[in-house]
Amino acid sequence: MQMIFLLGSLLLLWLHLAGTTLVLGRWLPYPIARAAGVLLVTLVLCAIEHAFGLGRLSWLWPFTTAGMLFVLYLFRAEARSEAFRNAEKVLVVCFAVAFAWKFMLPNILPNMGERAADLYFMLNYYPGEQLPPLDTWYPPYRFDFYYAFQHYGAALMGRLFGWNPGVAYNIAFALLMGLSLTLMWYFSGRFLAQRWARWLLVITIGLGGTGITPLIHFVVGQPANQPVEWAATEYMWGSARFIGNFETKVNTNFGRALFPKLKPEDKPRPDFEPNDLPMENFGYQFFLGDYHPPLGSFFLLFLGLSLLAWVETPASGSFPVRRRLAQGLFALTVPVMLITNTWIFPLALLMLLTWVCWREWRKEPPDWGAVIGGGLLGALLVYPYLAGLAAQAINTPIKLVPWVDHTPALRYVIFWWPMLALMGLSLVDKRHRPLALCFFVAFTAMLVVSEMVFVDDPSGGKYDRTNTTMKWWGWIYSGGLLVCGALALASAQRWVRAAAAVTLILTSFYAFDVARYWWYVPKTDAGKLDGRAWFMQDKVNRDMVNYLSNAPRGIVLETWQGDAYAYTNQTLIAMFSQQISMQGWTNHVSLWHGAPQQVWNESGMIKTFYRGELPDSANWLQRHRVDYVTWLPVDSAAAPQAWATINQAIGGYYYWKPFSDNPPAGLWIRREMKP
Repeated sequence: MQMIFLLGSLLLLWLHLAGTTLVLGRWLPYPIARAAGVLLVTLVLCAIEHAFGLGRLSWLWPFTTAGMLFVLYLFRAEARSEAFRNAEKVLVVCFAVAFAWKFMLPNILPNMGERAADLYFMLNYYPGEQLPPLDTWYPPYRFDFYYAFQHYGAALMGRLFGWNPGVAYNIAFALLMGLSLTLMWYFSGRFLAQRWARWLLVITIGLGGTGITPLIHFVVGQPANQPVEWAATEYMWGSARFIGNFETKVNTNFGRALFPKLKPEDKPRPDFEPNDLPMENFGYQFFLGDYHPPLGSFFLLFLGLSLLAWVETPASGSFPVRRRLAQGLFALTVPVMLITNTWIFPLALLMLLTWVCWREWRKEPPDWGAVIGGGLLGALLVYPYLAGLAAQAINTPIKLVPWVDHTPALRYVIFWWPMLALMGLSLVDKRHRPLALCFFVAFTAMLVVSEMVFVDDPSGGKYDRTNTTMKWWGWIYSGGLLVCGALALASAQRWVRAAAAVTLILTSFYAFDVARYWWYVPKTDAGKLDGRAWFMQDKVNRDMVNYLSNAPRGIVLETWQGDAYAYTNQTLIAMFSQQISMQGWTNHVSLWHGAPQQVWNESGMIKTFYRGELPDSANWLQRHRVDYVTWLPVDSAAAPQAWATINQAIGGYYYWKPFSDNPPAGLWIRREMKP
């Protein structure tokens, strides 16, 4: 039954995408029409829901399905065209690749990246209330911080089709990655007629190799005491996070000669550590598995580049009005970046400014009306979201990179050489040199900016630049590889094409590590797309989640064991049952709400409560309007006598519902919530 439901769900998704593609395909190429349609529908509904919430929407899908079937009938001639069928074939292949990854590895784990935090983002939007919604990790405050537009989109899709949030999470991941791959394919097709060249370019970017990839096995050998499973995981992240991180594992003579360790006498200060400078490019997102803002920023990057490719390579018989539409949509993607991945907004703006300046320099000015109109429309649609952002958000000024924190020259060149090589090769051919020059200036400027300044977030020490390079470098590298790789492979000179192909092939050696990771990583929960199968294997967890999933919506109190204040199992019971947590991960909640001391005070009280040492605990729960209090076997193990103390203290307001007797495990439920 699960497979039938899944196939039906994917068919509904395809039908809605196909209908949207055919409608907008009257003015735009089909791959762009599909991506732009998804963006515009989500953007408009997000703006509307800031005026009034639309609810869960699951009653609506039969009507939207009927509407899409009517569209297919109305545009039946276009649906039979070779252009549409080819565009759909590419979509099926690209989505299938992305979906296969999530189908085999669907678990939403708290200790792997930001998967649990991203699910929390989505859950805020699931009730469909007026935006900004209740913060389900910190009630009664609102979820009015951070950049969660793509999470709104995933929740919107789940609300429409009636999907479990975990299912929507994994399908939305595959959809964003798949749409990005289709846009890469379209972009490359504007310059490359040979399918092998288009596949080589898309596969290279989709796999996620960097400049260190061809060398990484020669500088870090697999330790003799480690199994092959170690290598399967380590080399996957090593290519993206080599500088200042994986380079500490260098253990070969060649590696030590190329990357010698810093001697104490060569350190600029005694406590100096090499900076951790990661590049989390597009393909690396598969390994991460997070439905995090970089996915949305890559989607907007490839959509914007595809629109520029369409504008700058006009076909015979093209209509000016359509090219004006493309320029307006390109400008619209820039303000949308503010609510998708704010970190990338300066780079997106720089791309737009470089293009319009290049057009003016060529004495072929852009359609200023379209550009300004598209930018204003985007700003108007994102304004409701931006207007609700919390005023207490932490201050993250942009600062100059200190001289000692600049990227070491050799590491920089080895990390970036594929893009740098392709940038040079793209300028050789006279036919595409003017356009190549535009992109050369844009990406060179981005590289300079990323090396000269950084966003000063709460990280410190060797991690001062980590968040900045993690966000900026991967975006720059992926876009630069696509643009310059396509132009270099399109060169009329054979040696340029050969050099570009060799560059991409060497970078694609990452396929070996991807294949090995895919083979060795456990896939025990394959196909369980709700992402919680690993958690539900425990009987108490399963019974508690199932009970709360059918109970009235309320606030759940959970604790955690250990000293960590993030990436723990805390809040999972509430999230997997679509309830509200009294307080989520302390580090994250504090950061996103402007670091108030109250968050840490309450965090300490939660710990004290679960030890049975909190005075007046019943009134404390009442003040926070807690409806459900969890007690798990790990809580009994941590404080064996606390259950009886807590039960006596709050028994007048809460009744006990057991799910296990030895040790005790269950829920205290506020008496007013009793069925």
